[in-house]
Amino acid sequence: MVMMSPGPVTWRSALRSRLPPSLAVAFACFVGLALYDGALGTAWPSIRRSLALPIGDLGLVQLAGAAGFLCSSAISGRVSARVGRAAGLAGAGALAACGLAAYAASPDVGVLVLAAAVIGVAAGHLEPGLQSHVALTASARAMNLLHACYGIGATIGPLLITGLLVLGWSWRLAYVVILGVDLVVALAVLRYRADFDATTPSRESARADRSRPPGPAGEVMAPLSRLAVATALLLFFLYCGVEMSTGLWAFTFFTVARHLALGLAGLLVAGYWASLTLARLVTAAIGARISSGLLLALSAGGAVAGEVLMLWEPATAIGVAGLLITGASLAPAFPLMMSRTASWAGTARVSSVIGWQSAAACIGVAVPSALAGLLIEDFGLGALMPYLCALSGLFFLLQLAALRILGQRA
Repeated sequence: MVMMSPGPVTWRSALRSRLPPSLAVAFACFVGLALYDGALGTAWPSIRRSLALPIGDLGLVQLAGAAGFLCSSAISGRVSARVGRAAGLAGAGALAACGLAAYAASPDVGVLVLAAAVIGVAAGHLEPGLQSHVALTASARAMNLLHACYGIGATIGPLLITGLLVLGWSWRLAYVVILGVDLVVALAVLRYRADFDATTPSRESARADRSRPPGPAGEVMAPLSRLAVATALLLFFLYCGVEMSTGLWAFTFFTVARHLALGLAGLLVAGYWASLTLARLVTAAIGARISSGLLLALSAGGAVAGEVLMLWEPATAIGVAGLLITGASLAPAFPLMMSRTASWAGTARVSSVIGWQSAAACIGVAVPSALAGLLIEDFGLGALMPYLCALSGLFFLLQLAALRILGQRA
């Protein structure tokens, strides 16, 4: 009798035990979401030339995406409770693919803005839905890995656009590639439907107006402090304002204000997202060896230092170092803030509160970067770095206050 080698089965079983399939799908989905976000800033000069648009219209596209995101993320918990986590995520993935198809085929700014809004609606359900699933089923390390995957996608996005442009191909092809990723993820969600549906919030816990929801062990949780919620929302707003405004305008800054070659500037933007990704992987590996409060304070302080170096920039190398320091410093903040939600808001409210935080983050992605575009149009690129320094300074100050306010709720 011939015994079959158990090697492959053992390897697959070990892999499943270390990384549940639903987490792998969530990681892949965040890569897809970030491909779109990371590609936009690098693609924008080509998009606006092909559609004959002013540089400030990038803010219009961002605001359209934010509007769609807000409409979706604010009710994501209730939608998941009604249709199930898996059905909601799969539907959002399919909707994102439709929006990307329209984006790739856009003949004018009207279609481009509409497509951005559709993509925003899809992302507004995907992001809080996936983050809620990870927050309820895994550790803070998994949340760091989830957002490291966002960094991976955001790193690949500029490289994808830069590679296509260097080869003389159209920016539109990149969005076809991203479309394919979203469709694959939507199918994978359905494949592991039971795992995702296991974290579907109840309709009672998804109602945002409940003032005294039950806690994880059946006890009654005190009403959420308005100050705590407001602090958390403003913190996500400022964080995303710093992260996205820096990543979105870095390509234009280095090519126009610093006269770097297109290919080199694209690599620098990819380096910004790569530094953020690598730092998140390091944070995940460190685990609980450093307190989350200390990491958050260091993160905000490092972001200020990086932006100041870009403002000072006595040499191009110093500006490049500032960009990379900013990316690496920002890395742990978002996943750590998100993973702490359950500790201060309570398990029963985590889906709703994460939805609100995602909405605040979306406004932070769109509004500060749109304001940067208006400042650049009115005052030139010289206004960009003082603006980013001020934004990061506000983030640092609020982070210190948040560690005290939210720490008291945890």
